[in-house]
Amino acid sequence: MCDTFAVRSFHRGTGGIIFGKNSDREPDETHCVVSVPRKTHNDGDVLACTYIAIPQVRTTHAMVLSKPFWIWGAEMGVNEHGVVIGNEALFTNRKHDPFPGLIGMDLLRLALERSVDAHQAVQVIIDLLRTYGQAGPCGYRDRKFNYMNSFLIADRERIVVLETIGRDYAMKSYYNHAAISNCMTLGRDWDEASLQKNGDVGRFEDRVMTFFAGSRTRRKAALDFIAGHSGQFSEREAFSLLRQHHAPLPNSGFNRDVCMHARGPLIRRSQTTGSMVVCLEPENRFRIFITGSSAPCLSTFKPCLPSSMPADLAKGGASFSNDSYWWRHEVFHINVLMRYARVSGAIAVEISDLEQRFSIPVPGYRWERVEPVVQELSEGIFRETEQMEKSWLAQMLGIKEQGSPLVRSFWKRIARRNGISLIQNH
Repeated sequence: MCDTFAVRSFHRGTGGIIFGKNSDREPDETHCVVSVPRKTHNDGDVLACTYIAIPQVRTTHAMVLSKPFWIWGAEMGVNEHGVVIGNEALFTNRKHDPFPGLIGMDLLRLALERSVDAHQAVQVIIDLLRTYGQAGPCGYRDRKFNYMNSFLIADRERIVVLETIGRDYAMKSYYNHAAISNCMTLGRDWDEASLQKNGDVGRFEDRVMTFFAGSRTRRKAALDFIAGHSGQFSEREAFSLLRQHHAPLPNSGFNRDVCMHARGPLIRRSQTTGSMVVCLEPENRFRIFITGSSAPCLSTFKPCLPSSMPADLAKGGASFSNDSYWWRHEVFHINVLMRYARVSGAIAVEISDLEQRFSIPVPGYRWERVEPVVQELSEGIFRETEQMEKSWLAQMLGIKEQGSPLVRSFWKRIARRNGISLIQNH
C-alpha cells in the first residue's frame, strides 16, 4: 500500500510543484536511497532489470531513487531535469502475463532514466508496456504478490496520473494537484487511453482487494488535507500529510493510515518503509527530502544533495547491518512501537524541532552543485537525528512495553528474524 501526491504550491511565491510519497511494503524490507549519475552507454548494451533484460539507450539521466534493496527499479524518484514519479499498486481483474516482464518499479526507473519532462515519461512507460508488459512477483517474501500499477508523474509545468491495466492505459493531466493510492481513480474522466472511446477504467478494478487496502480512505485524506491548505502548501505540510494516521493508535483497524504501521501477517501487513518529498522550483532548482528510514511519524525528513549523499543510505540487505542507516533506525523504530502511546508524542516534538532547524531553512539548489549551506544542514540533521534516537533508546530502558500483545508479538518476531536487539524491561 502506498500514497502519492503532487501539489502546485504558491507558498514561496514560485508556483513550484511539491511531490510526496510513502512507500508501504513488507515491514523488514530494507529501503535504500541511491544517487545515480548521468551515464553514456555503448551501442548494443543490454540493461538487466528486475526480471528481464532490455536494450539500453545511449544516455541515461542522473537520478535520486528510493527503492527496495532487492529490486532494480524504484518506488519513487526524481531526475536531473525535474521529472518526479511515484507508483501505486493497482488490484485489477485483468490476468497477469504468464511470463516475466517489467514490474511497476522498473517502469518508474526507466522513465526517470530516459525522460526530460513528464510528457516524455508518460510515453516511455506506455511504449515499454506495449513491448514488454508488466508481470512478475512484486513482493519481497510474498512471491505470490503481484499487481498492476498507477503512476503520478510531474515536472515543473504539469502533473499527470497514468493508470495501467496489463498493457493498456489511461492518463489525465492536472494543473493544481493530484493524489493517488491503491485504487482506480480515472473512470471515464481521462484525456487519453488505449481503451475504446468513453471506456470506463474503473471496470477493471478488483473491488474486494481495493476495499481491504483502505485506499479510497487514504486518498480522500490526502485530498482533504491539500484542500485545507490551499495556497499555503509547503514542504512542512507535505511532511505532515505523509505522517497522517486515521486513528489515535496507528496500527489499529484496516489500512487507512497514510503513515502505515504493520500489525500482523494478514490485513495490516504493510509498513511505510521509505518516504520522499521533492520541491521542484523555478530556474531548475530542487529541494529533496528523504527519511531514509521507515515510519515518517518516527523519522525526520532530511535534505539531501544528489551530488553528496551519505553512503550508508544506499546500504542494507536481508538483515540488520550497522553499516546501513535504514537498519540503525529500525532498532529505534521497533523499540518505540513497543511503547508507542507513551513516547511518540515527545518524540514528535523533537522531530519537529530538528526539521525546523535543519530542513525548513534549506534553499533551492541546482542538481550538480555542492552547496555548502545545504551540505551543512543535511549533515547536521543526520547527526542530531541519530543522537536523538540513541538518547531515546537509553530512556526507554525505564519505560515498560504496552499495547496489543498480538502487535508486540508480531514485531518481536520481526526483530528476532533480523537480529535486532530489543530493550528488556523488568
